[in-house]
Amino acid sequence: MVATGIVVSKWVWPLKLWDILIEMIFIFSDFGVNGPYSGTMRSVVMRNAPDISVVDLMVDAPDRNPKASSYLLAALKREFAPGDVVLAVVDPGVGSDRKGLVVEVDGVFYVGPDNGLFEMIIRNGKDVTLRCIDWVPDDVSASFHGRDIFGPVAAWCATGRDYSSRPLDVSERFKDGQSWPDALAEVIYIDTYGNLMTGLCGKDMQENLIVHDHVLPKARTFSDVQLGEGFHYCNSIGLCEVAVNCGRADRVFDAVIGTPVSIGD
Repeated sequence: MVATGIVVSKWVWPLKLWDILIEMIFIFSDFGVNGPYSGTMRSVVMRNAPDISVVDLMVDAPDRNPKASSYLLAALKREFAPGDVVLAVVDPGVGSDRKGLVVEVDGVFYVGPDNGLFEMIIRNGKDVTLRCIDWVPDDVSASFHGRDIFGPVAAWCATGRDYSSRPLDVSERFKDGQSWPDALAEVIYIDTYGNLMTGLCGKDMQENLIVHDHVLPKARTFSDVQLGEGFHYCNSIGLCEVAVNCGRADRVFDAVIGTPVSIGD
């Protein structure tokens, strides 16, 4: 008799077990690695969903910047598969009257604040539904909804547990986000090497890019330009990125998150 399942090396994995193993909860936040915030939110998720893999996708998302984070999160959606849950917390308005959301887009669940963080995910999705989170624990902290509300709800979405919520029309989401452009001509993230990710689509950028007064040509990758030379390219997540071969673009071009870029000749 031949076992039914998926063959990985010499082992045969039952389809049901394989489906459980590949389901993930991704964490996207601006909490950083210092202090208790990332660890305590992650621990709540793991306690409520102990059988599901938890992945720290980013803990250094643009600091208190839901707009820049929205473009970055949308570029990272290539990592998600239907059934996954993304716990995303960039929440400078924590404790205010902003809503908490569970957004389902093409089979992936996104849990976090209604402040525009999910705008680009929603806008680029095909099958989109929103729910407003009504569940609040008795001992909720006014300043840490990531741990006290969004973390548990993300785990319950992954495990199929019910929680108090209500449908929300897509048009009722964060109003400011609905006016944001489809592509953002700004620096939205600076990585550890000093490279500048923008909110522009890398494939669409064939012209020179201008950062302050610096005119930068397009290249395929770092080794295609001379050492110390600046350029822009389509990075691994599809964004237009500014770099200096073996240098730091942030220092060379005096750029920070929010620095505008423009298309040149």
